[in-house]
Amino acid sequence: MTAMSSMGPTPPAAAAAAAAAAKVAAGRHIVGYADPLVVSAGDRVCVQVSCQRPRYTSSLVRLGPSMEAKDAPPPDHQAISSVPETTYPGRPQFTRLGSFASVPWFVGAYSTPASDLALAVSFWARPDLPERAGHDQFFFSTLQRDGGAGFASFIDRDGALTLAVGSERGRLTTQLPITLKRHSWTFLTFTFNAPSRTVAVSARSKESHVDSAHSQHASHVLTHPFVLSSSQSLTIASHSSQDRVSAVPVDSTSFNGRIDSFRIDLVAAADTRTVLHLDFSKDIPTDHLRDISDSACHGSLFNCPARAVTGHDWDASETDWTRASYGYGAIHFHDDDVDDAAWATDFELVLPKDLASGFYGFVINDGESEDIVPFFIRPDLTQPPTNKVVFIVPTFTYTAYANDRMYDTSRDVHIDIPGSDSVHRGRHLRILEARPDLGISLYDSHNDGSGATHSSTKRVVLNMRPDYFHWGFGGPRELSADLWFIGFLDRELGPGNYDVITDHDISCYGSSILLRYSIAISGSHPEYPTYKMLDAYDAFLAAGGFFMYLGGNGYYWVTGHDHERPHRIEVRRADQGCRVFGLPPGHWFLALTGEQGGLWRSRGRNPNRICGLGSDACGMGQGAPYGIVPEARQNPKLEFLFKGHGLEKNDIIGDFGLVQGAASGDEIDRLDYSLGTPENAVIIATTKLAGGHSDNYALFNEEILFPMVNTLGTTSDKVRSDLVYFETGSGGAVFGVGSINWVGSLAWKNYENNVAQITANVLHEFVKSSSMDEKRDAKRY
Repeated sequence: MTAMSSMGPTPPAAAAAAAAAAKVAAGRHIVGYADPLVVSAGDRVCVQVSCQRPRYTSSLVRLGPSMEAKDAPPPDHQAISSVPETTYPGRPQFTRLGSFASVPWFVGAYSTPASDLALAVSFWARPDLPERAGHDQFFFSTLQRDGGAGFASFIDRDGALTLAVGSERGRLTTQLPITLKRHSWTFLTFTFNAPSRTVAVSARSKESHVDSAHSQHASHVLTHPFVLSSSQSLTIASHSSQDRVSAVPVDSTSFNGRIDSFRIDLVAAADTRTVLHLDFSKDIPTDHLRDISDSACHGSLFNCPARAVTGHDWDASETDWTRASYGYGAIHFHDDDVDDAAWATDFELVLPKDLASGFYGFVINDGESEDIVPFFIRPDLTQPPTNKVVFIVPTFTYTAYANDRMYDTSRDVHIDIPGSDSVHRGRHLRILEARPDLGISLYDSHNDGSGATHSSTKRVVLNMRPDYFHWGFGGPRELSADLWFIGFLDRELGPGNYDVITDHDISCYGSSILLRYSIAISGSHPEYPTYKMLDAYDAFLAAGGFFMYLGGNGYYWVTGHDHERPHRIEVRRADQGCRVFGLPPGHWFLALTGEQGGLWRSRGRNPNRICGLGSDACGMGQGAPYGIVPEARQNPKLEFLFKGHGLEKNDIIGDFGLVQGAASGDEIDRLDYSLGTPENAVIIATTKLAGGHSDNYALFNEEILFPMVNTLGTTSDKVRSDLVYFETGSGGAVFGVGSINWVGSLAWKNYENNVAQITANVLHEFVKSSSMDEKRDAKRY
């Protein structure tokens, strides 16, 4: 017998067992979310927790830098002593994924005796996953939980069209030989005739230019009587509007595809009466469904299915739903939609009124695992500001990337960027894989292959965690990276000497909240502004504000935000932009606002006019440093920049960093006068003077025209990060860095480096300049 070497590779069986055990542990990990995400001191915050252990503790901390690594600032979470640690009972919570509609319609509302009832349910359907969803997909249902009454139709997990009714013997089902084609519109009519115990379906496909319409019909006489009058109201695209949360994982029952012109007719002898007729083209920006029949039995949508999508009668004569008189009567349901996880609240807290604005988190710990549930405190807007400087948290970017699964090559949509040869599978990724009920991001496709258009923070967002380590970029990203700015501002200004606001705040309050300040500082990735937010930035600069754009890929995608549902944003990815999917024609206008989606650049509101820079390229792998432009050193207006940490003589900035090894990386921006950069903007430094980026970096597609050559880092002059500065006509100024990874170099060696130095030089110069302009401050208030 030969002994197995303990140093050899792990046997496949052992590796599989270890992976299975790790998945189980990840699925048991305590997690939670806070609602609302953004509050003021003194407000109430509710916290929803899923915990598999009998009890857990919670404590409140102010968040700061979190990464534990060589050369990183030490972790700095400050306990809030006025909120004592508290123990709560644990309970698991799992969301039933999938969008659906609920209509308070009951058969029993009509005078016809239940035994004499005959119903016809009809609508257009376009199934997107008719054969391999892995679960039942309901078109509609009123079935009671005990199966004693009601009616339903669904595509079963094997792809068979199934009708179901309730009876004294429980639920009765029959499969009918009707074939539904993927991505094809079919008009379906389901008949439930109680007197004859007959169920039937007719299917008529839509005629197209390559295929003529064809009809199918099938019926079945059941051996036992059935009861249509049910105590459960009508649910469309799922089996029930109840039981949305369970103590164990539960399969979705939502339909994948579009439904249009849903109608129910009551049939009695030769008389047919329409008792429900839902017109999905009405009230598109809302979650409301309008019944245009005399019943006026209006309904509601749950988990945000996609509206403003093309219906069975769309003919491409109009691509803007706000101007169309037909063609937009459909709703696209998905089995992985989640807008509101609907978890029960486990505890709530009225925040102390003396808390300063900033990043905060509830530390929840069940003895086996720990999570930090983040939320944000804005300053008291009823009081005059006490600080001149404000940091803007890009919470819409956090929402857009919420629980992204782009690393997963088994999905229809995934990312494959040169330099991303390996995936870092950290704790958050393992939990995400074990908890599909946490949903997807705006960078993922749905299970049916269609692109996501809405995202929400009313659920656990695992990559919005202070210790999140990105799966492809080799370090913190989004919130975990932006916390390095908090450490920097604490160092330069002192805790409490600056304010923190969010994208949510600017979207809700507009320019009034920015005009409270003299200096505004962006986060590392402010990619998703609304129209109102861009107006606010314009107003801030017009009033003489000083702006530090310390990120990359800023102000890029048109974003919709609904103040009545502040947890939700919408993005429609059109035919341009750095994207992993594109929506089909007719789907490019936002449902929430009716405005054209896609890039702000395509709408004429280029980010260049705000920050002097616009996105040009992205990549993974090693980043690049900046080289100082010789002319910048000769400019007396820029003299303040080149002081400290060798900036007086060293021409290379940021040849180090905690993410991708340099100051320029991830998504990057450059100066371009033709795209709106102010003519007086100057380049302080550029990556092209420090060796530039490798061919792991490539131009965004909106940058490429025929002939499509010279598009990579070593061949294109456009693939670069620029450091820019310009003064505004109203007395302010703008400093922009053009790189998401600037913050990773800023934090290097606990902020003792030339990137942190030049950033601090700008900050203090802006503070000094704003202090000298008392006239502008007086005008501001």
